[in-house]
Amino acid sequence: MRLRPALLPLLLALLAGCGSQPPESPTPVKLSSAPHSKLLNELSGSLIGAPAGSDVELALLEVDRRDQPDRLLSNVQLKGRGSELPFILQFNPDAFPHDQRVELRGRVTRAGQLIMRLPALQIRNASSQALGPLQLVPAP
Repeated sequence: MRLRPALLPLLLALLAGCGSQPPESPTPVKLSSAPHSKLLNELSGSLIGAPAGSDVELALLEVDRRDQPDRLLSNVQLKGRGSELPFILQFNPDAFPHDQRVELRGRVTRAGQLIMRLPALQIRNASSQALGPLQLVPAP
């Protein structure tokens, strides 16, 4: 018979819960229609040869006529792990120049010293691309 005294508070709590207003549904998110709101494109692939513990940087660069970097379009930093190193480098297709050469370049450092590099790879258009495995070479 100890259940009866607890029954009344339990029923009151249940009724109070039913009497509250239902939660409001979340407001739908509106995406901006501004030109800068386009989704980013990406270059993806993997690097072969980055030693474990090394610092790896990939950069998408505008390059001038003398093969000098003119403007950084995007970059990503990774940690070498001694095996194939997958990467995804996102960039804004609106910032991709149509009248200047664009290259993917990479460098590998350990203790602040350049030990390997990715030979420059020309990127011809602003679409997303799967580049596959890319071999790093020893730095001169």
